[in-house]
Amino acid sequence: MQLPVEMRRALSLGDGDTVLLEMVDGEIHVRPLRDAVSRIQARLRDYIPVGVSLSDELIADRRAEAAGE
Repeated sequence: MQLPVEMRRALSLGDGDTVLLEMVDGEIHVRPLRDAVSRIQARLRDYIPVGVSLSDELIADRRAEAAGE
């Protein structure tokens, strides 16, 4: 499916960008995946202590698991 150019421009979508489609009360809502990810990141930011990198912690956990195998 391809969105009309006016809609793509309004959503700042480029070729190949991923969108989320949601049915709400019989309407289709379209939003860029990057917006949904940004919204989730903003919600979770309050729960992560300053100076903590969750990706660094995940990598360290994976390395520890691999070393134990």
